[in-house]
Amino acid sequence: MSESCQTNEIVFDEEHLGDISAIGAALFGGDPTDPRSWNYQRKLVRPKIRWWKIGLFIVLLAAGAIGGYYLLRALSVSPVLSVWSCIAGVLIVLLLCMKRILICLVHIYQRYAPDAVRNKCRFEPSCSQYMILSLQKYGLWKGLAKGIDRLKRCRAKDGGFDEP
Repeated sequence: MSESCQTNEIVFDEEHLGDISAIGAALFGGDPTDPRSWNYQRKLVRPKIRWWKIGLFIVLLAAGAIGGYYLLRALSVSPVLSVWSCIAGVLIVLLLCMKRILICLVHIYQRYAPDAVRNKCRFEPSCSQYMILSLQKYGLWKGLAKGIDRLKRCRAKDGGFDEP
C-alpha cells in the first residue's frame, strides 16, 4: 500500500511579501473550520449575565443566615452555637449550589475576558465551554475534574475537537 504525499508549491512575489496573513495562510493554511489550523477563527459567545439573579441569591443567602441566627437566639441557643449553625447552613447551601455557581463564574469569564485570551485555546469546544458541558454532563465533582484536566491540556500543539 503506497501513500502519496501531496505537496503544494508556494510562490511569493514582491506584492505578497507585505501581507503577513497571506504568507501565513500559504505556509500554515489548512481548513479554517479546524481549530488546529493557523487561520482558524473561533466565534466567541458572550453570554448575558443576569446580575440581579446573582445579587438576589446573595441577599437571600445572607437573609437566611441572619434570620436563622435570630431564630436560634429566640430558641435560647447560645450565641456561639447559633453563629456556627448559620455558617454551617450557608456552607451547605453553597455546596448544593456549587455546580450552578461554577457555571456562572465561567459565564462571567466568557463575557469579560479579552478575545486575545479566549482565542488561544486550540480545542473545540473552547476550554471554558468544555467546563460548562462537563459540569452539566457529569455533575460537580467528576465534571470539575474533567474540566481541570482539560485546562491542563490547553494550548497544546495538536488541539482539535474534544467533547466531554
